[in-house]
Amino acid sequence: MKRLKMIAAFVLLALALNSCQKDRWGFDNRVIFSADGGSKSVQGNAPLGTLSIGSNSYNTKEAIDIHGDLAVTYDWLTATAAKGDNEVYLVALPNRTGKSRKLHVYSKTREDKVINITVIQEK
Repeated sequence: MKRLKMIAAFVLLALALNSCQKDRWGFDNRVIFSADGGSKSVQGNAPLGTLSIGSNSYNTKEAIDIHGDLAVTYDWLTATAAKGDNEVYLVALPNRTGKSRKLHVYSKTREDKVINITVIQEK
């Protein structure tokens, strides 16, 4: 019984660590919102140069740059960041579709590194 509890604890720890994976620039690879929506911030180690949201890398909407502040809204998700900063703020509207949905937030750093954050909203 004790061994079974240790195995269960190890599996839960592995799942928790896997769900919080970060890319090589320190940004979360995946952010999950509940159906209620809300806001979250994602922080990494690289300064952001551009910002866009899309359903894939070919179907994206680019952020507008207003005096160094980047902002873009695509469908149900809004992303904002200060140009040169290392943090992205995400706001998801409530999900009333009855289905889970997914978008990608892309950013290019000043060194032309591409950051891809998958944003999932539960049903």
